[in-house]
Amino acid sequence: MNRYRFCCCICKVLVLLLISVAALSAQTSGQQKGFMISENTVLNVGLSITPEFESNITRASKDSTVEDILNDPGNPRPIGPYYDLIMHYSPSLRIKLDDSNKTLGMSLLFDYNHYLGLDDSAASKRLSDLDIKSNMLGEFNKNGLLGFDVLNSFSRSANPEGQDMSGRYKNILNKLNLGLNLNNLQETLYLSIQGGVDVNYYEDSRSKEQYKDYNYYSLVGEIFGRWKFLPRTMIFLRGSYRFQDYYESRIREDSRSMPVNAFAGLIGQVTPFISAKISGGYSASFGATVKHDYNANAELVFKNQDRTFLNVGYLKNLRPSAYYQYYSTHRLYTNFKQKFARQFLAKLDFSFSFVDYGESIEFNSGYNYDDNLEAYVKDTSGMDGGTLTHIVSVPSSKRKDKILLVNPSLSYNILYWLGLKLSYEFEYRISNYTRETRISWDDDLDPDRNYDRRTVLFHDFINHKVLLTFAVDY
Repeated sequence: MNRYRFCCCICKVLVLLLISVAALSAQTSGQQKGFMISENTVLNVGLSITPEFESNITRASKDSTVEDILNDPGNPRPIGPYYDLIMHYSPSLRIKLDDSNKTLGMSLLFDYNHYLGLDDSAASKRLSDLDIKSNMLGEFNKNGLLGFDVLNSFSRSANPEGQDMSGRYKNILNKLNLGLNLNNLQETLYLSIQGGVDVNYYEDSRSKEQYKDYNYYSLVGEIFGRWKFLPRTMIFLRGSYRFQDYYESRIREDSRSMPVNAFAGLIGQVTPFISAKISGGYSASFGATVKHDYNANAELVFKNQDRTFLNVGYLKNLRPSAYYQYYSTHRLYTNFKQKFARQFLAKLDFSFSFVDYGESIEFNSGYNYDDNLEAYVKDTSGMDGGTLTHIVSVPSSKRKDKILLVNPSLSYNILYWLGLKLSYEFEYRISNYTRETRISWDDDLDPDRNYDRRTVLFHDFINHKVLLTFAVDY
């Protein structure tokens, strides 16, 4: 609790300092942000301090339990959830060269997440770490018929993109993308061809075998074309693939997975303030098995100058997964932005997703299904004179999850380079997937080492976040 008081005092000092600087600099609010390095090059620096309260830091279900059958049978104890206060200290740097022919840019963000351990120090202290995000962008021949662009994104962060895990695990993700763009002089025809490679690596996989199942590299590609055949209406085609190889997986007979998605659709302006997009297509996942499916996307957008923005949409697509052949997502979403009183911005992001997982491949290697136990069993005898037994029981039906996300926020620009933001995030997952695991060690020669543990994991959870950000960005 002393650390909590200390961080609160630090925050109060920072707030007073920022307000003092704002008062002294109020007359400069009309200036342009950034340091001019050259005629076309601008350097921006920033710093934000964000206290964050999170009610469920490991996305744990309140019903999950662990039981010591050998020493304390019949007395399962709950596993989480744990709440905590996290302090984010986030300096940033951006530099951009922009002229009529080319754009070169680089951004770098550091975010040190300091978990204070208010509820359980042992459970959250190990989570304190440094997140890093970096982007490098190049666009060339922007006004010509044929343009070229390159983008590299690097991140070191928790909860890697496209994975389904509880808790927080540090991983490294790098995305490199190259593109060619063809645009005629009348801007009625446009064609874009993109290709690149993604690499995802779990830092914990160096010492823990189970995390190797999540390491992958992906070869990705996309082609997009549009034809503007009326002043306010165009048709478009989009096709993409992702060849994803879980190259260190212990469980996959075939480590490769390749989903393909194709869309065709229409974009049009209905009124001066309302536009619409509708598209549909085909998707498939190629791996040890082949899944054929459909794609769909519909969106309605309302925009009134730069003050009001609202879009409502639906998206259906297909993605690869580490422990399943694929997962398919139906997603309803809404995004709303409203500026008022010049310096305030209100936002609301809402989404509801239905996630349908393919066949589980977790037990393809090393497990046998026991009809009597209705569970997967891995029995290894003769290890150091003892026997290790691993029994896992999961639902026989396919996994289906529902995810609700709600994120309202309010921002206030004190000055053009100084701002405050208050936001709330609500996340709720409902799942039919449960997992009961029993691991026992039996050694007649050394009974003191014996153990027998049963863990029951549910994947339903609720998480609340409240964040208050103090940001300087010049």
